[in-house]
Amino acid sequence: MNPHKMKSFKSKILVLSACLLATMAFAVETHAQVKKNANFDAGVAAYQANDQALAYKSFLVAAKEGHADSQFNVALMYEKGIGVGKDEKEAVVWYGKSAAQGNSAAQYNLGVLYENGRGTMIDFARANEWYRKASVQGDALAIGNLGMLYVRGQGVKENKVAGVALLLVSATQDPSPENNAKRNLASTRGLTTEMVTEAQALSGELSSAKNLLVPLDQYLKKTESGAKKK
Repeated sequence: MNPHKMKSFKSKILVLSACLLATMAFAVETHAQVKKNANFDAGVAAYQANDQALAYKSFLVAAKEGHADSQFNVALMYEKGIGVGKDEKEAVVWYGKSAAQGNSAAQYNLGVLYENGRGTMIDFARANEWYRKASVQGDALAIGNLGMLYVRGQGVKENKVAGVALLLVSATQDPSPENNAKRNLASTRGLTTEMVTEAQALSGELSSAKNLLVPLDQYLKKTESGAKKK
C-alpha cells in the first residue's frame, strides 16, 4: 500500500472539527462576501437543536438560492450522511457549486473527492485544478495535497522539487497533527541533497508570494524548458 495515498486525503470537516457546526462557523468567518441568509441561520439553529434533518432541509433551501456556505454544508451532509442519506455524487454536485463561488473549503473537499474517485471517477487533473484554487486562498491542506500530486506525478508531470517545496509551505503554514505534510515529507524518497536545497529555496519564494502559483508555475516552466534542452 502506498503510504502517501492514505495520508494526504482528508475531508475538511475532520481538520476543522469533529462536528458540523464548527465548519459552518468557519465558513461564516472566512467568506465575508456571503450575505446573511435566513434559511442558513435556520439550518444552524436546527443543528444546534440536534435536528439534523431540519438543518439539511434549511441549508438545502438556502443552497438552491445560491448561498455558497449552505451549498458547502449540503455537500458535507451528503458526503457524511448527516441529516440525509449518504450520497457522494450529490456531494460532488454541491461542493462544485460552492467551489465555483470561491469557497476554499469546498474547493479542497472537491479536490479530495476527485483524487479518491468518490462520487465521481478518479480525475487527478480535476483534483489538481481545485487544489490550485484552494491553495491560492491559503488552504494549507490543499497546498500539501497539491504537493503530493507533483511528488507522485498524478495529473501533472512529476516534479519532486516542486512537490517538496509545496509540502514545506503546507507544513510551516499548518503544523497541526491533522496536517500530514510533515509525515509525507519524511516518507518522500529519491531526493538528492541538491534537490532538497532547491526545494527549500523554492518554498521560500512560494511563502513570500501573494499568489504562490506564480513562482510555482515559473519554476515548473523553467525546469521543463531545461529538460528539453538536455
